[in-house]
Amino acid sequence: MSFFLFLVSVILMVKGVSMILIPKKTMKFTIQMLKVKEPRLWGVGPLIIGILFLFSASKCILSWLIVLLGIVEIIKAVYIFLAPAPFLMHWATNLKENTCRIWGIWLLVLGVIIFVTRI
Repeated sequence: MSFFLFLVSVILMVKGVSMILIPKKTMKFTIQMLKVKEPRLWGVGPLIIGILFLFSASKCILSWLIVLLGIVEIIKAVYIFLAPAPFLMHWATNLKENTCRIWGIWLLVLGVIIFVTRI
């Protein structure tokens, strides 16, 4: 499970840096990835990641943070399963460049925290 935390932290750091440096291309790529026939299928990913976060909480110094992230991911999966399809795309298509950079900073900090605190 330590490898899972390592992988998630690296993905978060790469996504954060790309959102800070090239926000327009990153959001364009994200929007293209979200255009599927059934957007509710994207809820499976957060559900699996949330369960894996809960299992890997014991392999981290800040286990409460990993448990919190797992619960948030499971709640996000339930929201994606229950929300109307057009509403799911609304947040991704209307982000401004500065907002995208703020999200990038948040993802970078979160990725570094997970990377440093894993055992």
